[in-house]
Amino acid sequence: MPPRAHWKGYLKLSLVSCPINLYPAIAASERISFRQVNRETGNRLRQQLVDTVTGEVVEAQNKGRGYEVGEKQFLVVHDEELEAAQQEARTGPFSGVMPRQTVGPEPDEPPARHAPALKIAASEKRREAPSIVPPPEPPRPIIENTRTIVPPSEPPRPIIENTRTIELDRFVPRDQIDPRYYNTPYYVAPRDQVGLEAFAVIRDAMARKELVGLGRVVLANRERPIVIEPMGSGLRGTTLRYAHEVRIENEYFADIPPITLPEEMVRITEHILETKKEDFNAAYLEDRYRTVLVEKLREKQAKMPSRSLPAAPSSQNVINLMDALRRSLGAEQSITRSKTVAESPRRGSVVFKSLQDKRSRSKRSKPG
Repeated sequence: MPPRAHWKGYLKLSLVSCPINLYPAIAASERISFRQVNRETGNRLRQQLVDTVTGEVVEAQNKGRGYEVGEKQFLVVHDEELEAAQQEARTGPFSGVMPRQTVGPEPDEPPARHAPALKIAASEKRREAPSIVPPPEPPRPIIENTRTIVPPSEPPRPIIENTRTIELDRFVPRDQIDPRYYNTPYYVAPRDQVGLEAFAVIRDAMARKELVGLGRVVLANRERPIVIEPMGSGLRGTTLRYAHEVRIENEYFADIPPITLPEEMVRITEHILETKKEDFNAAYLEDRYRTVLVEKLREKQAKMPSRSLPAAPSSQNVINLMDALRRSLGAEQSITRSKTVAESPRRGSVVFKSLQDKRSRSKRSKPG
């Protein structure tokens, strides 16, 4: 049975959609992490937030975010401003991506004399045009008695944001994506049998065309680009790094001069490579430091004195009400029987004693 899904939503291609689940392909729980403790007592330490200027302790509710603009100068950014920026970013166009060009001239645009000028003008017009929601038209003034009356404009309709859908809006060959952009992998599986057919047709179509789909997903309240590709009977989704996060290699390789190597030296090196060539084996990816550290921690734990902890009630102990009532009734009946057996010898002794008293009194009343 697979673990709990990290994200639940829908995978959409044009008018075809299917419910899916995203499962992390990396087990973060297998990492070894340490806590800060007191060396003398072994108890865990707790840190406090201290104002660097006043030296006073700051409570958790007063903790905020600040962008450093100078020495000891920060712009305080509120959560509402970040949420507004996220919504604006998810609905806005890409600044560095040109929209897809349409075939043929624009319908309401006169033909130009020069073709290059037409392409430039059309591209600049598309840049200025919004991609999602056009701005509201300015209100027309109404002239009445030489006074200009501007009616209030209607507020724009709110954009309904869907953060639970991965829409595949473009497809590219996988070899065109630089490996430096790959970030975190996920397994994508259908959520139920209803959407299995739509899931399979998207998977098989990408496999036949040898293409991968690009979309965007909202994880931890942050939009991230993601690439979807076939993997066996399911799909694999890998979040991509943003373009500004990847450094250009030119500034690192610019000082490497071109060198002409002897052909014999290259052939010898190629022969060494062929002798060491083999298939990839994931066993070489073992974290040997983690393996040794786990073994040492187990040995250290075995030498620790056992600590007596109060027994917690088991969450799996489900009690049937009828069974509990029957056991209670049986316990009450057994207590009643034991009391009856314990009182019966006392009653017999009392009756025997009363008979003896009657006989003694009758003997005394008889004449001598």
